[in-house]
Amino acid sequence: MEKLKKALTHIVMFPLYWISYIFPKDKKLWLFGAWFGEKYSDNSKYLFEYISKEHPEIKAVWLTKNPETFNLVKKKGLNVCKTYSLKGIWYALRANVCVVSTSLRDINLYTTAKVKVVQLWHGIPLKKIMFDDKISFKHPGLVRKILFIFFPFLKKDIYYSDALLIATSEEVQDKLASAFKVPRFNVKVTGYPRNDVFFHKEVENSKLVKRLKEEKRKGKSIAVYMPTHRKEGKIDIGSLLLNELEFIDRKLEEINCVLLTKFHFYHSNKSENKDLRNIIFVNDEMINQDIYPVLKMTDILITDYSSVYFDYLLLNKPIIFAPFDIEEYLKGDREFYYDYNKVTPGPKCKNWVEVLNWIYKFIENPKLYERERLKIRDIFHKYRDGESSKRVFNEIIKNFS
Repeated sequence: MEKLKKALTHIVMFPLYWISYIFPKDKKLWLFGAWFGEKYSDNSKYLFEYISKEHPEIKAVWLTKNPETFNLVKKKGLNVCKTYSLKGIWYALRANVCVVSTSLRDINLYTTAKVKVVQLWHGIPLKKIMFDDKISFKHPGLVRKILFIFFPFLKKDIYYSDALLIATSEEVQDKLASAFKVPRFNVKVTGYPRNDVFFHKEVENSKLVKRLKEEKRKGKSIAVYMPTHRKEGKIDIGSLLLNELEFIDRKLEEINCVLLTKFHFYHSNKSENKDLRNIIFVNDEMINQDIYPVLKMTDILITDYSSVYFDYLLLNKPIIFAPFDIEEYLKGDREFYYDYNKVTPGPKCKNWVEVLNWIYKFIENPKLYERERLKIRDIFHKYRDGESSKRVFNEIIKNFS
């Protein structure tokens, strides 16, 4: 049923693609979106807010399919449109630049015939992505190549030969050029706009931020658990944590720590309603759809294979790795670009008993593994100054103006 719905949408919206060829473009109109038009977050959000504030000569417009996202951006006093509203389609046909963090589906896939694409992506790749991924990525076969002839916007959604991409270092630049099959000079080393938040004194207020401030006043440490997705959300990840909730909650009480649990976008509907004192399941409503302002307030990150740990290195705070299912993951989900043990600067735990022991150790001494963290940080981050949005903007002007 879902495939039929998509096919019908492609057919109905198909004329827009050819119309977008003949529509004159406004060089000062830029579109932004993230996570298939659903969320207000990631690199797109931070570049959008920077340009809206610092460059009023550019009309920056956020596109979204989600009414909650629409209201969230509207309350900030920023330009926002619903993707398939008449105004949203008008902007999409007229825009000269579109900025995405996942794919062209972040904005309007059907109006991209002549638009200049800026692909910010959403993480430094530990896992193989796009064309380098031989397990999860759908490499175009004969049927898809035929579809590309009839629906060229589908081809444009995975081939970025004319796009501008960004990276955080030369090391990442090489990986993205390979993954997206683009020349290395298409990928500019600027740093990620979303990481600018780590260098700003102000913290965007949200329900969770208010609660964490209260927990801090009580002298509690804050850990955050952020596992990556499994099979783009097709496999349940609850067993990684939920089977041991009561035990974990008791141990956290003993060490005076609160554990935030934030699942990946693909598993964002996964939560637990049990009455727990020290485990907080984080949903989008609690954080205004964006976890990055909250990360600044945490003391320890726990993850498995999520690229968030690369960003967290900029904070120089402890990281605990929990690769409970690494053999199964490598075999059936994704391969890695690197030897996992060589690029993960922290303890590797086999279960939650070990994780909790390390939480206690890091509370006692957050300097443990610091040398290793700084070494990996310097490989994957050229810049550590909170100026990434500015550099990305300058690259767009230089390449697309």
